[in-house]
Amino acid sequence: MDLQNIIIFSISLLTIFLGILVLIKNHKNPSNIWYFLMCLSGGVWGVTKFFQFSVINEYYHNFFINKLAYVFGILAALSYLILSYFFPYKNKKYSKKIFISIYIIPIVLISLIVSGVLKMQDSFIIEGLLYREVIFFDFLIFAVYFFIYVFAGFLILLKKYFLVDTTNKIQIKYLLLATMGNFITVGTVSIILVLFNIFDYDWLGPIFLSINFLVAGYLIFIKPRMVTKV
Repeated sequence: MDLQNIIIFSISLLTIFLGILVLIKNHKNPSNIWYFLMCLSGGVWGVTKFFQFSVINEYYHNFFINKLAYVFGILAALSYLILSYFFPYKNKKYSKKIFISIYIIPIVLISLIVSGVLKMQDSFIIEGLLYREVIFFDFLIFAVYFFIYVFAGFLILLKKYFLVDTTNKIQIKYLLLATMGNFITVGTVSIILVLFNIFDYDWLGPIFLSINFLVAGYLIFIKPRMVTKV
């Protein structure tokens, strides 16, 4: 096992652990619950990326590891969008129809991935080395979903930022910075480049994601400057 895989595995587990701490801090607060779910999804996504990079087995990649990676990538984006709705207070302006559709889309995508209708990428072995090849249209669907959900969450938080008092601004600012960090870094190395079959920097995705989650989670929930509203 090389150093990069050790780092990916360790920091992904640390992200899950932080999520658990956030949940323990206040298990009744929706913001804490959804931050935990976001960390859990992102951390498990990182663990699946670890297996993508370390397991040399075509069958496990195509029928298990690859599917799990995209399922938890979908759940991480969903968790972030719902978190933006609740953090630091519940936004009551959205109808039930919008809320239901927000859940239905990822459920449909996950069902299509698990059933094999959508196959984001193929993995195959040539002379003992594992290669991956993206299915462009299928992966494009995932990419569009990811960017729309993350960008929508960002806009919700940005609007709240200009409406809340100074203390809440600080908390929202941390989450906005983490969002921009993930949008630029993870969005580039693990989505945009991968869409064009450039996997050289994909291993950095889970590391960037975890760093942003860890820093924001610590500043907002573990050592906050103020108590957010439920």
